[in-house]
Amino acid sequence: MTRVPPSTRVAPLYGRDQELAATRDLLRAARSGRSRILLVRGEPGSGRSALLARTRAEAPDFTVLAAHATPAERRLAFAGLHQLLRPAMPYLPRLPAAQRDALERSLECGRTNRPFLLSVAALGLITEIAAEHLVLICVDDVHLLDAPSREVLAFAGRRLADEGVAALLSAASGTYEAPDGVPVLDLRPLDRESTGRLIDAAAAPDPPAEAVRAELAGLARGNPGAALELLAAAGPDERSGATDLGRPPRSRGDLTDAYTDRARRLHASVRHRLLRLAAASGTPGPVPAARPGSAREEDEPAPWWGPAADAGLVRLDAGRVALAHPLVGPALYHGLPAPERHAAHRALARHSPADAAWHRAAARTDPDETTAADLCVAARERMGRRGHAPASVLFERAADLTPAAAARAMRLAESARAAWLSGNHPRTLRLLDRVGDELPALGESAGPVRDHVELVRADMELRSGVAIAAFQRLRSFADHRPHHDSALALRALHQAGEACCLSGDHTRYFATAERALALHGSGRRPQDRLLLDYMAGKAALFQGRHTEGVAALRRVTAAADGTDDPQHLLLGGIAGLLCGDNLGASVLAGRAADHARRTGAASLVPRALEFLTYAELWLGRLSLAEACATEGLRLAEATGQDNCAGHHRAGLALLAAIHGAEDVCRDRAKAALALADSHDLGLPAGLASWALALLDLGQGRVDEAASRLASLHRAGPGRSHTAVHLLSTPHLVEATMRGAATEPGPDRTGAVHAAVATFERWAEATGEASARALALRCRALLGSGRESTDLFGRAVDLHASGYCDLELARTQLLFGSHLRRERGPARAREHLTAALETFELLGARPWAEQARAELRATRGRPARRERDPVRQLSPQQLQIARHVATGSTNREVAALLFLSPRTVDHHLRNIYAKLGIRSRVELARLVG
Repeated sequence: MTRVPPSTRVAPLYGRDQELAATRDLLRAARSGRSRILLVRGEPGSGRSALLARTRAEAPDFTVLAAHATPAERRLAFAGLHQLLRPAMPYLPRLPAAQRDALERSLECGRTNRPFLLSVAALGLITEIAAEHLVLICVDDVHLLDAPSREVLAFAGRRLADEGVAALLSAASGTYEAPDGVPVLDLRPLDRESTGRLIDAAAAPDPPAEAVRAELAGLARGNPGAALELLAAAGPDERSGATDLGRPPRSRGDLTDAYTDRARRLHASVRHRLLRLAAASGTPGPVPAARPGSAREEDEPAPWWGPAADAGLVRLDAGRVALAHPLVGPALYHGLPAPERHAAHRALARHSPADAAWHRAAARTDPDETTAADLCVAARERMGRRGHAPASVLFERAADLTPAAAARAMRLAESARAAWLSGNHPRTLRLLDRVGDELPALGESAGPVRDHVELVRADMELRSGVAIAAFQRLRSFADHRPHHDSALALRALHQAGEACCLSGDHTRYFATAERALALHGSGRRPQDRLLLDYMAGKAALFQGRHTEGVAALRRVTAAADGTDDPQHLLLGGIAGLLCGDNLGASVLAGRAADHARRTGAASLVPRALEFLTYAELWLGRLSLAEACATEGLRLAEATGQDNCAGHHRAGLALLAAIHGAEDVCRDRAKAALALADSHDLGLPAGLASWALALLDLGQGRVDEAASRLASLHRAGPGRSHTAVHLLSTPHLVEATMRGAATEPGPDRTGAVHAAVATFERWAEATGEASARALALRCRALLGSGRESTDLFGRAVDLHASGYCDLELARTQLLFGSHLRRERGPARAREHLTAALETFELLGARPWAEQARAELRATRGRPARRERDPVRQLSPQQLQIARHVATGSTNREVAALLFLSPRTVDHHLRNIYAKLGIRSRVELARLVG
């Protein structure tokens, strides 16, 4: 007999590990001589056929009997049995004559007078094959099989026992009841991650933008077939994010065509109600499922929905009506005539006040200022509540309906700004190009539009272009603002100052801050006062007026703490870091990230995570810092913010240096430095160089570290930053003094005394225990004998009242080393043992090795302790654990991280298992 070959190329299955395990158990049982049968059920597009194809591909040692039922043959008796058994006909002569005759006649004539004998014959034929080969029976869409064939198949399936036959059937959910004793495997929806991987694989080699992938995955609701048909209808602009997918989006494929055909056969009144559901599903922002009796449907009883339910287009569940499949909405909306769509939108506009403007706009094809103005009102409301992405869609639709050229251009500019805030870089560029096409015709009225466009382009350049070029654009913009535009000018000067700061050009920053203060005085509005304090505080701090600078920056943190504006919260977080208040900075930056997520300001999330990373790093919470930096890098790349991505690479390089991951540190630092060089970014360059110096210091290459840090402190714009000079001072002192201790010669300490004096003034101005402890550690390293012993002791005491275990451990390591040289081995061992325990818990391998070496030198026994269990968690698990530890519910965490509650539940179970805990209280103790 010729075997049916398995498929030579089968698409990978994503997120189906449990289902594949079940089918592999089926094959394993057959190979051991036991017969098994399994029914796979799922909604259309769930991947039933793909699972059967994968099972066939994994059964090269089986003879395969396969049938794929179709509606066209459903009324042909024994058509399915003919398809299934046709390859087995060479074995027919082995059957008894009566059975052979019954089977042949039934397959030839499509009828039988002896159904029992026919069923026995089919069973006998399968048994004959199984006597020589393993057998796999695959019947796809068994619910479409003709009834006589199903009866014969059920008869045979119930009687297979020890023949080594595996039978795998599939059926659509709700269409086929499994025969008694047949186990059922229901295909669950894919999670977002698996759906995204499927989309990327199908779109290769040009996968869609991350935001588009996420939107497609959400629209597909875990149905792989739906995801693929939605992707198939998306053109290059839609896949890049430059153009909206549609509301609802288009889809293309067999399932879409099938749903469209079913809808066309329904009565016009039923189609109208279906189109209302489909149109409502495309409203920008979340839309609840429709209920008969709501939206003025009290005169439309449930029988109206019966034909649509029979056609598989809607589901009726306890009075709730919902579209039965993710592709029904796209199929109906785009597959039925435009006049029917417009009628559905007009009906929704009358009965859905919240979204009336959108539906009126969708029903119009000609300009209408009233509708356009209503759309703008709805857009501004969504910017505060539902997010910037839907607001951008509403603004653009408003522009399409606007008859006046100046108003149309302004609304396109507002759409571009909302798109930029939502993190959609390609869409922003396309909208700005549309505005540019409008400007030549506006003449003198183009000024306000140009202002909006200029600020968006300048912000884009600041986040993804050359820093000093962004400064020039913003400074020029501010210089040309009339007096009555003071708020806009202040905003531009603030952004110009940020560009200087990013470049490390502090001379220009001081001049920009002075100009802002001269033009705007004390600031009339609270938000203006916050910006002016922020700029004045940074300028004073960088000029060495630490007390004045810290006072102004503390006013910023206090003002930011009383707001929910993510941009002001972010400025408060930065101010907190500059004041040495790492704990307060962590809270404000974390709130900024959370509020940006809730309002859909996706472009702000990676920026907030940037400074949250530094706060967690200076607090010594390395696992949380790494999770923030990893997520921040991914989001920065996804939103087109290259400069922000450079910050996150530098942060990851710093973390890799602490962990002793030399290759990772060098790779991350190299990437950050390359971007800094091309974009004139002094701050990321300084951080990356600091990471390399810290790597050298941890590996004992103290001379290299000292040279690198000394060069860093002398570097100018585009190469370093005053904040990096200041905060890296303790490492500069340590590297210099350790090098001087190991290589006698000329005094190498003179270059660091000025840096230490500056650091001391800053630490005293902040009043923060951790900063003052580091200043004492610096003085201890510069001193000697009893003086150093006293200074180290005071530093350890101050660290104990702070929050950073890492810096406490590093101070204890240096103190222990000093005590060993001063012939105090007992006290040295006490501090070195404590330092070693902390380093091992944090995974700071280079420093742990240094502590062990010092302990060996004191002839002590190195204490060992288990590593930090939190380090076992993946970055995403750490994010989830952090939110749960602060009291968020699973549903709230899902909303914040754009995951499904099911995915959060799954990760939380794994987190509990990895950490060996059972409750949220225990999780808060470990992570919080």
